[in-house]
Amino acid sequence: MRSMALFLTLLLGLAAHAASADQICAGLLPIGLLQPSGGFTTGCSRQFTLKLGASIGPDGNYILLDYPPCAAGPCAGESGLIQLQCAAANGYQCCLSTGQSIPTLTGTNVATLAAGLNQRIGLDSDQRAGICYSAYAGNGARVANVPLASFPGTDRTQMILQSFASVFLVSPPAGSAQSTTITLEFIAQGVTASTVPSWGRLKVLYR
Repeated sequence: MRSMALFLTLLLGLAAHAASADQICAGLLPIGLLQPSGGFTTGCSRQFTLKLGASIGPDGNYILLDYPPCAAGPCAGESGLIQLQCAAANGYQCCLSTGQSIPTLTGTNVATLAAGLNQRIGLDSDQRAGICYSAYAGNGARVANVPLASFPGTDRTQMILQSFASVFLVSPPAGSAQSTTITLEFIAQGVTASTVPSWGRLKVLYR
């Protein structure tokens, strides 16, 4: 009974920090995702290997985003490429909303993103590559939030945020330079139930 009470208390705590469908305030990767035909689906049966680029591939693509300077979290006060790597490793911790316009960064900076994602995996207690989220037993570092976004017409210097999703980083980035790919498993779309560390700890305790 005590364990169940603790479980319910944790769930209520997560609900108190729930992100609305139109705003996320924690754990954001510094990339905007372009959805493939049919959109992104959740679960291990359909993992997505995304490439850098403005043309939508069969798995969708990703674009580097230049978030506004943020006064919260481990990346506080940083900007540009320093923030790009820090947010990839630790998550951007200020609020972003649907409809918001975010500047993009050139694809030549993808190595900085990859370095941050590798740091993120290195921070996790479960570093096994290629696993499904259902088999994951880590501390939550490989779980993140990410915006789904689009370009305003032919302008590639900015993206408009459309919605948000929770993702699991399946493996370290593969390839090099602008051919770097990122493989993600989508956990939830539309609403993110909690900040990344809380969800990771809850899954380990009650999986």
